[in-house]
Formats: sequence, C-alpha cells, structure tokens
Amino acid sequence: MIFRDINGIETFVKIEGKGEPIIFVHGLGLNHAIWEHQIALLSHSYETLVYDLRGHGRSGVPETGYSYAQYASDLKVLIEDCVRPPVHLVGLSMGGAIAFQFAGKHADDVRSITLVSPHICGYTSYENWPNMYKVARNHGIDAARQTWKDFRLFSGVRSDAEQWKKLSAMIDGFSCAPWIDPNPRYNDENDFEHAGKVAAPVLLAVGNEDQDFLPVAEHLRANLPDARLEMFECGHLVNYELPAEFNEALTAFLREV
Repeated sequence: MIFRDINGIETFVKIEGKGEPIIFVHGLGLNHAIWEHQIALLSHSYETLVYDLRGHGRSGVPETGYSYAQYASDLKVLIEDCVRPPVHLVGLSMGGAIAFQFAGKHADDVRSITLVSPHICGYTSYENWPNMYKVARNHGIDAARQTWKDFRLFSGVRSDAEQWKKLSAMIDGFSCAPWIDPNPRYNDENDFEHAGKVAAPVLLAVGNEDQDFLPVAEHLRANLPDARLEMFECGHLVNYELPAEFNEALTAFLREV
C-alpha cells in the first residue's frame, strides 16, 4: 500500500502481483475494496493496481475538481507513475466512464477495457434518481450517504449480510465531496454520442436486473468496433455480487486479447 501525489492529490494505491498491468477503477461513493474478489485471483497472474479516486476512500479530498476529464487526467498520471503501459482497464459504473474517456484520449496506453455496468459521459436517460447534490446541501452528508445506500443500485447486495456490511462501510467512508463541490457543472465531453471512437477490445459486463445501466451497455455493444456483452443474473455490482462468474468471464477475455 502506497500513497502517490497524483495531480497534487495524495492518492491511495495498492499494487499486487507481477505481469501485464490491470488497473481497476471503482464507482461513485465506493473505494478500491470493491475489487477484493478480483485482486485475490488476478494478482497471481497479473500486476494488479487498485486505487481510491480523489474524494473517495483514503485519497485526498479537494474542495473541487471532480470532472470526468480530471478523473481521466488522474488516471493518466497514475499509469505513468506506477506501471508500464499498455494496460488493461477495468471500470465499474462511474469508473467505467472514467476508463472509457481515458481510452478515447490515450489509445496507445490501453490494451483492453472491461466495463462493468458502465456509465458513459453524455448519457442522461436515468429515471427517478435522487438529486444527491440537493440532498447533501439541504440535509447534510450523513443524509446523502444514507440516501445513496438506500438507492436501488445496491439492492442486489442487501441479502448477503457480510457483503452488505462491507459495502455500507465503503459508502460510510465516502467524503461526498463531489456532491458539495462549489463548482459542480463541468463541461465534460459526450463520450456516449461518440462511442465508436474507442478501438481497443471491450468486454461489457452487466446484470440483467440493472435497468439503469443495461441501455448504456447495449448502446456500446452496438457502436464499438470490438465489443462483446456478457449478461449476468444480478444487479448493478456484477463483480461484487457474482465474483466467481465475473472473474471467469474477465479472465477468459484477458486471455484472448
């Protein structure tokens, strides 16, 4: 476990194993621990790197600077500082949007991309989502954390007491800084509209119960030049809810690319 200065932010990084590098990018409100089941397996054959995004986990919490462009810039510096590209990228939800934007800008640094229930910048057709900015500002960050935990994205984990305890701890440790950013409106690129620009092989992993992000995965499958879609009998957190099945699909994909 190490801390690195990434664009002026003290960033928590954990590297294990040797071989081709795989970088895992977690989702909003979570941290590097969401990848525990993947690191336990893949670190035997690859150099695995997990980290906490700015404002998350054990990384620094700046007042502002939570655009996708900034997250992608952080990823670029992290790769240059810690591993030798090209890398395999694995991104969950918001982490998928970060990985996808990075791949569109730095194609030579990317060998493959695995997008787990991905968000993509520019996609806005989400229905009945809580306004987390208003919740955090009007009711405080404790209320925001609870609202996020109660949201339907995490319903597939609640039946497993141990997994839910770990997930809850991740969210309880979230700073909520992106939701109280005094400058929250960033002019991020519309990667959804221009999805076909990424040429690297892409694995799309999505739960059949995840109606929020399934349309994103289907759009990417239809528009990317080299993409395959794997469906799982679960909700949003595919790698966490069904780790054995996800790991099997991921390792098969990595062997092929």
